[in-house]
Formats: sequence, C-alpha cells, structure tokens
Amino acid sequence: MRLFLSDQQWHMKQIQLQVGQDHVEALARIRNPLVAIEELIWNGLDADATKVSVRLTLGPLDGLESIAVTDNGTGIAFATVDSAFGSLGNSPKLSLQATPKGRVPHGKSGKGRFRAFGIGQDISWQSCYERDGELYQFTIRGRRSSLREFEVDDEKRAAGRSTGVTVTIAELPQNYPSLLKSSEASQELARRLALYLKKYPGIEISYGDDKVDPGGLESYSRTIPLNLKNKSGEDLPAEVTVIEWRISASRELYLCDESGFAYDERPPGIQAPGFNFTAYLKSPLIKDLVDENAFALDGLHPTVNELIDGAKHALRGYFREREAALARDLIRKWKEERVYPYDTAVSSPISMAEQQVFDICAVKVNEYLPSFEKTDLKNKLLTFRLIREALESNATSLSTILRQVLELPEEQQNELAELLERTKLSAIINAAKTVVDRLTFLGSLGHLLFGELKTTLLERRHLHRILANELWIFGEQYALGVDDESLRSLLEKHEELLGRASLFPDGDPVVDLDGRSRLVDLMLYLRYPQGQEGRFEHLVIELKRPDCKLGKKEISQIEDYAFAVAGDERFDKQSTKWTFLLIGNDFLPFAEQRAKVQNKEHGHIYASEDGMTNIFIKKWSTIIDQAKWRYHFFREKLELQVTSADGVNLLKSKYSRFLPDPEEG
Repeated sequence: MRLFLSDQQWHMKQIQLQVGQDHVEALARIRNPLVAIEELIWNGLDADATKVSVRLTLGPLDGLESIAVTDNGTGIAFATVDSAFGSLGNSPKLSLQATPKGRVPHGKSGKGRFRAFGIGQDISWQSCYERDGELYQFTIRGRRSSLREFEVDDEKRAAGRSTGVTVTIAELPQNYPSLLKSSEASQELARRLALYLKKYPGIEISYGDDKVDPGGLESYSRTIPLNLKNKSGEDLPAEVTVIEWRISASRELYLCDESGFAYDERPPGIQAPGFNFTAYLKSPLIKDLVDENAFALDGLHPTVNELIDGAKHALRGYFREREAALARDLIRKWKEERVYPYDTAVSSPISMAEQQVFDICAVKVNEYLPSFEKTDLKNKLLTFRLIREALESNATSLSTILRQVLELPEEQQNELAELLERTKLSAIINAAKTVVDRLTFLGSLGHLLFGELKTTLLERRHLHRILANELWIFGEQYALGVDDESLRSLLEKHEELLGRASLFPDGDPVVDLDGRSRLVDLMLYLRYPQGQEGRFEHLVIELKRPDCKLGKKEISQIEDYAFAVAGDERFDKQSTKWTFLLIGNDFLPFAEQRAKVQNKEHGHIYASEDGMTNIFIKKWSTIIDQAKWRYHFFREKLELQVTSADGVNLLKSKYSRFLPDPEEG
C-alpha cells in the first residue's frame, strides 16, 4: 500500500509527462531486472557519486518487499524536476559533456528512470541537494498504473544530511525476486559496470552485503580497435574490450556507447574453450541508434550487425593469440621442470607436426584436469610420455581414452584413482577385455552352431579346435587336461595328477564295452584344495556336429565311455569324480525321454550310487544360455552392446583357420 501526505500536512504538486502512454509502457518493459538497478546506479554515477549502495528488504517469508538504491551524488535539484520528470529527451545532462568531477555522463535522454517500473509498482525518489550553501530535500513518487503522472512534495531544509538520492522500489511482482536475491547479481553488475569502474577508480558500489568489484574478479583485459567500414565505404568507429574473469561467468557481448555504458547484451557467438570472459563492443553509433529508435539493437539494423560481425572477427583472433600465448607459457614451464618429452631441436616436418599436436593435447589435459597442475613431476612426465607414444602410434586411440576419462563424473574419477592404487591399469583392461571377448564369443558361437555354417561344421576338425580355446563356456573352474587323446592317455593323465606310477607298464589299451579303443574329444580337470590329499573332478566332453541330433546311438556312445572308466578297478574311486557330457544342437524323442529323470536336473541321465560317476546330455542352447547368465551382471555393469556382426568378426579374426569353407559340402 502507498501512503501520501495530505495537502493539509504538506504541499504537493503533480507533474504530467507530455508523452503517449504506449511509449512510456515500452520503456518500462525489461527482460533483465538488473538492468533497472544498473540504470539507477548510473544516475548516481552521473551525479558524481563516489558511493552507491543497493539494499534489499525481505519480508517474513524471505520474499523481496522493496529495493533501495542510495547514492552520495549531487542529488536532483528541485528546480529541475519539471524538465526531468515532465518530458523525455530534455534531460539536464543533454548538453553536459562532462560532470564537475570530469566523468563522461551516460543518461542524457531521461529514459532511465522508467526502467525501475519494470521491477515494482511504486517508486519514490528522495533527493537531498545543495542550494546557496544549504541543504534541501523533497520526494517524488510515481505508480506503474499511471506512468505519465508524478507527485512531488515541496522542498524543505535538510539539516544533518548529505547530498544524494535514494530510490525505493516497492510492490515487486513474484517473477523477479529470486534473480534479484541471487548471489550472482553483484557479479553481473560488476561485469556490466567494469569499464566505467576501471576508468574511474575509487568508486564504491555495493549490492546487499557484496561489493561490486570487477577488479577483484578480473584476470586479464585488452582493448582491440576495430577498423570497420560499412557497405558505402564509410568508417564505423568502434573498439572491443575483452575482460577475462577468474570466476566462472556466462559469456556476454555488451553493446555500449563509447564510454562503456551497456545498452544491450547477447551471447558473443564465438568458440573460446577454457576462457571466462565478457566482451564490450563500444561505439558512439550505438548510442545514436538507440536515441533514434529504442529497438535499434534488436538485430534488424544493418549498422548494428556490421559492428557485431567485426567484434566477432576480432574476438576470434584475440582468443587464438591468447590460447597460443598460454600454451607457450605452459610449455616453457614444463621444459624448465624437465617433463616436456621433446628435445628443443625438431628434426623433420613430420616431427614438428607431431610436436604441435602434442602441445595442443597437453594444454587441454592441463585445462580439463584442474588437479594436473599440482601433481608431482613424475606423474606429469609419465602422462606426457604416454601422450607422445599414443600420438606416434595411434592418435585415434588416445582421443578415445582421453575423452572417456575426461567425461567421467568427479566421483567416478576418484573411484578410478582409488582402484589404480590397488591394482594396475593393465590388469583392469585385461579383465574387462576378457569379459567383453567372452560375451562376444557367446554370440559368435550361436552363429557358428545355428547359422549359415551349421551344415559344414565338423566336430573334430572345426568345433573341437575352437572350443579347446574357450573352455570357460562349460564352467570357469575347468582347465584343459587332455585334448583329442585316446582314452588310455586320459587314464595316464589321471595317474599323473594322482602322482602315481603308471598303471599300464605294458601299454595295454583302454577299450569300451564293445572292446574298441575310443577317442575322447575333450577332457578337463579341476583340483579341489581341501586340506587333504588331492581331490579331482574330470569332465569328459563328447561333441557332435550341429546337424547331428542326439539319439540312442549317441547316448550309448557316451555311456560306453562312462562305464568303461567306472568299471576299471585301476581308478581311484575315493578322490576322483567323473562327469561325462554329451552336447548337440537338438534331441531326438529318445533323448528327450532320457533327459527327464525324476528328482534330477534336466539331462542328468545317469548317476552311480556313490555319486562319483555322472552322465549328462545337453543342448548347445542350454550351454550358451547358462554361460550368458553367468556374465549377465558384468554385461550390465559394462553397459555392453554385442551384435551378431561383432561375433562374426571375432570368429574371423581369432579362428579363421578353424572355420569351414562355405564351399564344402
């Protein structure tokens, strides 16, 4: 609610602005509420203020109730109120080339005061000024609902005060308070006022409890003259000032008059990785264009576009130079630290190109890894040698590795560092590659057994040779014992594991129930260390080609193997367990019936009373599914996608010599 003194208590007059309501409404519309605060600060600076403070008043629920901008400038004189608030374009500063303290004034059109109505509904200006050696004060009030009307109290003496103006903005809408209360507000004001505060040091500006101090945030700056001409060949006077910041800041290109007053801002439209900066395009043409048309900077005026294009071109050249200079400084330092991996003398154009690429990579590593600069010299030297080695051998691989590491969240980077404290990177890579290769092989095995090679695949010549290198598919615990040896060799291997003398000094062959010497495809063994005399399990695998369906004949064959071993008294039955496994693509009805044994795993067709001899028949699909399930957890954690093409490529690269010729019948 707004309270005014009555006429009986105080004399009051009204000022009527001689401009259309629509025109004033346009001036009160703003995109960024800080622009309105900046305008009020500029009014104080144009009045030669040395101190300007912005105070925020919060309500019981931390809502923003009012904003007060106070300066210690010369104040608004009562005699100038009619011209200052009764018209536009007739500001007392219009003919002023410099303030009494020699500063360049900014507001000369009288439009700035209307920006405050873009924030709040109720605005008051409390002015204290000096006249004839004495101080006087009065108040001006305006409402957003009647922008063309202002109420002015009569002046009175102001004993014990100092000159200046306090502008109070009240009745703020709900869409601005969060931005105005932000901790970044003072930093944005610092960027917007930077050029002026650099030009006139000693001015103190505060926003809430924060000091508006661009000098404390600045790391480097430069002003670049722009030699521009329009299409008619006329000169376009302009320059661009770049200020680099020590803090993270949104990049902006401010469109300013020649003394640095920002009329508008926009993204700079250039690439400058690693730099936090603000660019100020300064030209007297910008002010002239705004005076002619308030919307001249909206991107439609050709002169504005020519100025912006010239600024972008200058900024690109500036940052190329800055990046090169920073790189030279870093490389000079690395050479002094003796971690730079190249000699100063370059022997050939190729070596020169490699060294230049290295310099770019090394600078980026230093840029994107904040802790790299503080790491010890041994780690730096190792890192640089790895980069050089990768560039000389496989630059694409290096790019992939660095990109993946640099894109890790900080938490995962720390986890990787902790892991590398406990194991070697090569061990991590080998373990991950083993899992990836095995998951890929499972896909390729399906292609081999059920794809286009199915009809030409032979068990001993092809399938056996491949599986001999991938025995983990039957269980992680197995290691190859005997590959394609006679049953006699299998028994001799059994003796060797037990540490016994040969049981077959005369070379008697081992035969099956039909009296025939048999060959086994694969025999695997596992030793169980149980704190007692060695105990073993033998897994005997009989493979059948994919187009062979398992039936009575094939089952009889594996049973012959099993019973020959079980009936041989030379075997140690106490510490050796035998598992015989017959594998094929599909079952005939006889095998399906045999696979269904009550109270046993599907396919468990025989178990001796002591449990030391077991016979299984299984389909390849079951073997593959069980292996996939064992690796399901790793596949999820690795976020691995394996395609059939990956499997085919693995077969061709690793086992091409064992693959059947498609022309074979």
